[in-house]
Amino acid sequence: MKRILLISLVSLVLFGCEEKKVTEEMLIGDWECGATEQRAKWKNGVFQNYSTTIDHGKSLVKYLKENDSLFVKLPDSDEKIKQDFKKLNESYEDSLGDRKIVGFTKLEYISDNEFKLTSESTRTQDKQEDNEKIKTLMHCTRIK
Repeated sequence: MKRILLISLVSLVLFGCEEKKVTEEMLIGDWECGATEQRAKWKNGVFQNYSTTIDHGKSLVKYLKENDSLFVKLPDSDEKIKQDFKKLNESYEDSLGDRKIVGFTKLEYISDNEFKLTSESTRTQDKQEDNEKIKTLMHCTRIK
């Protein structure tokens, strides 16, 4: 009896406590997403604290899969935007002229019917007074 209990406990620890993650398959469907944004301006050689939160309200978002590719369709548009799921959880760096953009996105599992997407980017350029940091939080709940 003790052996069965021990085996069950070990199995639970090894296999039952797996960290839940957002998967591409989980995203497929209709979601209601609320988005907020904060910005920090550059002053005296450093970024200031984030400003007050701007609420962009809620909108309906649809994730779909076609030809083994993930797409997102926004409301009031027939356009489907191809998504690279792997890039929804990583850092990135880009430049355009003298502007450099460094940031990350983080996809966070809340439940099978809820997730958060956090994005933060720093935009710097030669004309430093135009430097800014932007933090966006999108919180989505599946529509049943």
